[in-house]
Parts: sequence; C-alpha cells; structure tokens
Amino acid sequence: MDFTSYILAINELSKVSAVVAVILSVHTSVGTNPILYFGSEEQKKKYIPKLASGEFLGAFCLTEPGAGSDAASLKTRAVKDGDHYILNGSKVFITNGGKADVYIVFASTNPEKGPRGISAFIVEKDTPGLIIGKNEEKMGLHGSKTVQLTFENMKISDSQLLGEENHGFKIAMANLEVGRIGIAAQALGIAEAAFEAAVDYAKGRIQFGKPIATQQGVGFKLADMATQIEAARLLVYKAADLKTRGLS
Repeated sequence: MDFTSYILAINELSKVSAVVAVILSVHTSVGTNPILYFGSEEQKKKYIPKLASGEFLGAFCLTEPGAGSDAASLKTRAVKDGDHYILNGSKVFITNGGKADVYIVFASTNPEKGPRGISAFIVEKDTPGLIIGKNEEKMGLHGSKTVQLTFENMKISDSQLLGEENHGFKIAMANLEVGRIGIAAQALGIAEAAFEAAVDYAKGRIQFGKPIATQQGVGFKLADMATQIEAARLLVYKAADLKTRGLS
C-alpha cells in the first residue's frame, strides 16, 4: 500500500470511528514508521512483523510538560552507561499510552547540542522504570487512551537506540510530517460524516410542509460546508500524493 492509499483508508475510517482512525494513524505513522525507515535490520526483524500484524501496538513519545511545539527543548535525559542508557524524564499526551507494546521515545543524549543532541530509543512496555500515568479526560476520542509516561532510572540496552546517537530529532521531524497528513485525513473524515448527518437531518426535518433543506437559510449553509470539505479533500489528497511521489 502506498502512502496515498493509506491516507484514503484513514479518511474513510474516520467517517465511521475517529477513535479507530487515531489509534491506527499514531500506531502506523509515528509508532511503526520510525523503525521501518530508521531501524537496524535486527530491529526491523524483531518489531515490524508484530507491528504490521497488529500483535503489537506502537506509540510515539516526544511531547513533554515544557516541550510541545518546541520539541528541541525537551528535558528527558538518556545517559550512556557502558552498553546501556539510563533514561529519566516524562512525556505527556501520549496517544496509545498504557496500551502500546512499543514506544518510540526521544531523549537528550547531549544537552549542549540542543536538537543535534537528541536521540531516539525503542522502549518495550514491560521495561522496569517505565511508569504509566493517569488517562487524560478529553472532550472526545474517549476510546483512545492519552496518558503521561514517566521514566525513572529506566535502563535500556544500547541495541534499543534507533538510528544513530544524536540523530533523533531528524527521525522525529520526518515522521511528524507524515503524521500531520494523517491528522488532516482524520479531520476530513469527521467533517464528511458530520456533513452527511446534517444533510440527512435537513432532508428529513419538515417545516411549513417541506424539508428544511429547501430553505435558503439552511441550504446555503450546507452548500458552504460542502465547498469547504471539498477544498479540504483536495488539499489532503494533494499532500498525500506529493509525499507518495517523494516531492515533499
């Protein structure tokens, strides 16, 4: 399946269940792709078959209490200790957190270098020192878990380093680019479902002897909605096509 086909699938899923779409999108775009594109052959053999089959669920751990959009300012530290790293810090708003089997975790291995001192790691759910926090109470997407994660003197093998040391920021940005197109596809699907529900209601609601859809005050609003959705669809599909062809 190419990237455009994947985006079409996320779009269609979102019409029926935004929860399923967001779980799958995070699992694929930022929970699996980092290993697929940046992992060693050993890491790919170990994780990709289980992630691809659905036996494993993936998650992406970048955002911190003080580092959201400014991801380069993250405070989670990974200190080399022989053939291991010791991780300390916390991440927030982690989708699939507490349910995932594999976490892609970003930590600073050289704080003096800023974004050029960030590394990525593959962390398994049963690693000692990984603490799952409370599930966030959100306005929607209640079937999707969003939690805080804490790493308390968590010891992981250097074989769990994803890509090269101090090259994690590049991995994060490359996969977030893909993930953002998926988020747009989710929003498009939700909008399409809402529009279809609105049209069905407007056709079935009778006032003054005719459906309210025939009233200009309602019909014009529906027309505006349809126009905006179609514009969004074209933008999402164009972005997906550019990514598929390697032009973005």
